[in-house]
Amino acid sequence: MKNIIFTFITFLGLSSTLMGQVGIGLASPNANAMLDVSSTNKGILLPRVALTATNNPSPLSAHVAGMLVYNTATNSTVAANPVYPGEYYNDGTQWQRKTAWTEKIMFAGGTVGSDALAATPLDVPAATTTGSITTTTLSTISFTLSKTSVVEFASNISAAFTNSGIAPGGTGAAITDNSVKLCTVYYSFTVAPSSIPVNTAFGLSSISYNNSSSSAVPGNFYIVPRATLTLPAGNYTLIVNGAAGSGVAFRVTFGGGSRDTINIRATPIK
Repeated sequence: MKNIIFTFITFLGLSSTLMGQVGIGLASPNANAMLDVSSTNKGILLPRVALTATNNPSPLSAHVAGMLVYNTATNSTVAANPVYPGEYYNDGTQWQRKTAWTEKIMFAGGTVGSDALAATPLDVPAATTTGSITTTTLSTISFTLSKTSVVEFASNISAAFTNSGIAPGGTGAAITDNSVKLCTVYYSFTVAPSSIPVNTAFGLSSISYNNSSSSAVPGNFYIVPRATLTLPAGNYTLIVNGAAGSGVAFRVTFGGGSRDTINIRATPIK
């Protein structure tokens, strides 16, 4: 009988301990943690599994919010839901890859003090129809994404307004015609995976200029096109476009400043 009572008391004590905080490597675990692990020379090893796709819970039987695993497999055959080796957590509906900062890639820009563009003059004729614009290519950049990524496009493009009708490379006179000139910089793809439209403008940024009194050329204004896109793996060719229009003829020179930048940064998300 004494042995039975002792066993029962021991079981109650063990149950009480199991329902409280558990400490590994320390006597007093944090009161806010169910599990508190302490070590100066060892880590926690996550379960290593082979995922098949971000929308497939396998090898688990269901998506469970908060589940954390280390994926050992690569599967890019499911274009919209690929998986790559790395740490994943489950949000209850799919696997989400935890991205390290070292995976961020700069495809353009990122250099302090550099100037990304040479001066590109664009002579704009007087518009004969509403909305008529003249365009030019300021830069062409090709890059390849190995994984589905969030890609940030951010630029700082100078624009100087002068009279038109001057020789290429010449210096134009100040504008005094009291007409509004609209100038825009935007991005477009000429090469992209089939799911991404080409020759479609995005990230547009515009300024307008009107000078009716000064005899001095005002210098450079800066246009700041921005866009953030989620793009699939594949090859891309990006065009940075300059465009302008007005009811009167004029010249706009893009890239004549010393602070022109074009930045493209990709962060893998799968």
